[in-house]
Amino acid sequence: MAIDAAAEPATVVRLLVLTRNLTWDRCWDVSLRLDGVPGKAKEASNKPLADFLRWLPLNTEGASPDLERQAMIVSLAKDIERADWEKPPGFTQLAFHVLGTAKRAVPWSPLEGGGKAQDVLIVSPFVRAGALQTLREHCNGDFMLVSRADELDRLPAGACLADDSAYVLKPDTLLSEGEEAGQADTLQGLHAKVAVFQRGQRVHVAVGSANYTNAVVQNGSNVEVVAELSGPVSRIPAPRQWLDEHLQPLLDTYTPGEGEDAEGAERRQLQDQLEAIRRQIAAAAWTLHCETHPVSGWNLALSCPGLPLDGATLHAWPLAVVSERARAVQAGQVDLGTFAGHEVSSLVGFQVTPNSTRAEELAVPPLRFALEVSLEGAPDDRADALVAQLLGNRAAFLRYLALLLDDPQAAGCGARNRSEGSGGGSRDASGLMANYPLFEQLLRIYSREPERLEAIDRMVKRLKDKQFDGQPCLPDDFLALWEVVGNAIGKEAA
Repeated sequence: MAIDAAAEPATVVRLLVLTRNLTWDRCWDVSLRLDGVPGKAKEASNKPLADFLRWLPLNTEGASPDLERQAMIVSLAKDIERADWEKPPGFTQLAFHVLGTAKRAVPWSPLEGGGKAQDVLIVSPFVRAGALQTLREHCNGDFMLVSRADELDRLPAGACLADDSAYVLKPDTLLSEGEEAGQADTLQGLHAKVAVFQRGQRVHVAVGSANYTNAVVQNGSNVEVVAELSGPVSRIPAPRQWLDEHLQPLLDTYTPGEGEDAEGAERRQLQDQLEAIRRQIAAAAWTLHCETHPVSGWNLALSCPGLPLDGATLHAWPLAVVSERARAVQAGQVDLGTFAGHEVSSLVGFQVTPNSTRAEELAVPPLRFALEVSLEGAPDDRADALVAQLLGNRAAFLRYLALLLDDPQAAGCGARNRSEGSGGGSRDASGLMANYPLFEQLLRIYSREPERLEAIDRMVKRLKDKQFDGQPCLPDDFLALWEVVGNAIGKEAA
């Protein structure tokens, strides 16, 4: 069979470098998306990121990832190491900085190496005077800082900042465009972490998870990932332009506060008490017990013997469900309720609420966080149940299959099949099977990169007998087709 190699879709890897936590909070933050195609040769600039992926499974708390997941991570690391990234317009160079994984702590600053910078703009929710001093020593020109007012209030007088060189978000930036006061779904708080600096005729932009604090800049004690892009000043705005032309509408010049009043100090003290309780809860030995329900699902009970909890109430819930299903923890124990197999997880959400009248008067908010706990008696097939629930129906499976095949045509066809269908038709994948040459695509990949089909084979074996809402996840016509391909894979492996 003749194969048009030019039409064959290439493997594409997508990297998201985030400056915030994976929460539902809407905040002012920055993220970098990079798409790349793995080539034949390794790219030296990708090595820190690939090594980080290999380091992660060996340095996890609790149980290590299973062998299948470890193999997936190794495969992803190989693709990352060979990826040729498509850079944003104007940028010509890309580097990755991975911090905190070496045997010895290594302080890090984006300004080190290559001489001093002319101008520097730092955006960081958390800052410390020592870190700012180190950064300032590598700058010959303007040093500009965007941070939170409460963080700037904590800095000693001067703190290496000239007059009118520190900025905070305007109060009205808590509302995004088109929203009105009183709506809950608004942008609140600064989470972005960016360093923009000019050195010679090039502008550098560092985006990642690192705050510019002593822990990073002076001690090197945090595990962080930062991507650094650079390009000619003729195509990339200089730091002052970033501030004046792009960020200025959102900012006010920082005015030093007069210090906390008595209520503010009391509120901070109560918040510190909650944080101390959080550390106590995080250090405790929690166990999530799973038992089959007589009718259906699983009963979950959380326990931690001998946990004293003074001055606050504690609620917990499985992170796979909404927090409205949280239940109060009493004497270190709580019956969380009954859950489906795909909702059983070792990740548990906690909420600590101060139970004093004074905390309520001062509007001290509860503290929420998540922990991974020990899991006992969990269903053996909970991972398969989760996959079945996520796919939801046969059309969703085929869209997912298209993504595994790196074919946007099939993925788009699946989306149209879902959106154009009505009623029960939206759950039928026959339209996709008829309109998309799946057999030809599978043969093409089998002849060129048969190892790419092994992941699909593993998934088919996991979902072959699974159902969701009373319907099989895998269409019969696909299973008949895959039997041919799967047999070929098995013979080749033998």
